[in-house]
Amino acid sequence: RAKSVGIKAWAAIGCAVVFVLATLALGKIWGAVELLLVGALFGFICSPMTNGLERHGVPRGLAALAALLVMVAALVVLLVLLFPPFVREAIEVLQQVPSYVSQARGAIASFWDAYGSSKTSEVQQNLDQMVNAASNLGISASSDLLEKLSSGLMDNVMSLFSNTVTLFLGLVLGYWFAKDYPRIARELMVIAGPAHGRDLSVLLAVMSRSVGGYMRGVTITSLVGGLLAFVGYALMGHPYAGLMAIAMGVFHFVPVVGPWIASALAVLLALSVSPVLALEALLVSVVVQNLTDNVVSPLVMQSSVKVHPALSLLGIVIGNALGGVLGMALAIPLTAAARSVFVYFFESKSGRQLVSYDGALFRSTPFRDEEGRIEPS
Repeated sequence: RAKSVGIKAWAAIGCAVVFVLATLALGKIWGAVELLLVGALFGFICSPMTNGLERHGVPRGLAALAALLVMVAALVVLLVLLFPPFVREAIEVLQQVPSYVSQARGAIASFWDAYGSSKTSEVQQNLDQMVNAASNLGISASSDLLEKLSSGLMDNVMSLFSNTVTLFLGLVLGYWFAKDYPRIARELMVIAGPAHGRDLSVLLAVMSRSVGGYMRGVTITSLVGGLLAFVGYALMGHPYAGLMAIAMGVFHFVPVVGPWIASALAVLLALSVSPVLALEALLVSVVVQNLTDNVVSPLVMQSSVKVHPALSLLGIVIGNALGGVLGMALAIPLTAAARSVFVYFFESKSGRQLVSYDGALFRSTPFRDEEGRIEPS
């Protein structure tokens, strides 16, 4: 028994050492990994259209090029339509931050004048200190961001050039991934051999479903959510309807907390106009979130792998630590893929059914064959 415990302890230590070394190595070669991830992401997104065109008789190379051009055209249209109003309204909001802070301080001072007393003096003093600290931090952060938006473009030319090169090379890689994916998969199956061919096939299918399906689905739901938010905010007379709609669409990529952050921003900016407008903004945000999550999302993401909110947030934190913005964008689909791969191998090797209809982290459809044996799903 002592020998078994020792072996397990050394195995755990070895895994920890391997993880640390892998993290350090990843930091050294992150540029190449980032390029590969961008290319694979574009390839997964373009694959369904490529496959559909190929089934209709279009040569796969031409089909992959058409799918890539459609995706690039969509990105350019979105950038042209959304970037100018986003920058304009963002600059306007940031310029107004000091006045918003003054309004908040005035409202708090009026509240203490009306309801404060000697018994609440200590609470008042502590709260005022917290408000002042938060106000100074907000003004400083908004000033820095305003400077970057208005005049920081030339200071970041090299960064912009590097990101552009990465995007261009990622598009090229995405084309080749979409074009040659069937042949690449077949060659990988030959390398894996008959003993591991089924496992590799499942792994590739899971990656395609998780990464490609999730990114396509969340992009559609984000666009729909942003459009619904713009209509609602514009009808209620929100002063920054365009900016808040863009924020709602972008923050939808961050599950669980993202839409609520966008809603809080919309309510706070509306509160600077009137409490009634803030309540209307809150109502619009709740309606938009419910429509997006309960009507649109089930329709467009019914074929993608779902991830528990706890695993989603954990994946986002790890993705941000490893890869910044790109890591956060890929965190959820990669977490979904890792979850599905774990379920498959666990059920295959252990013979125990992990997924269930009423599960939490592993809620899914349990499968069994005609004889009642577990079918790893």
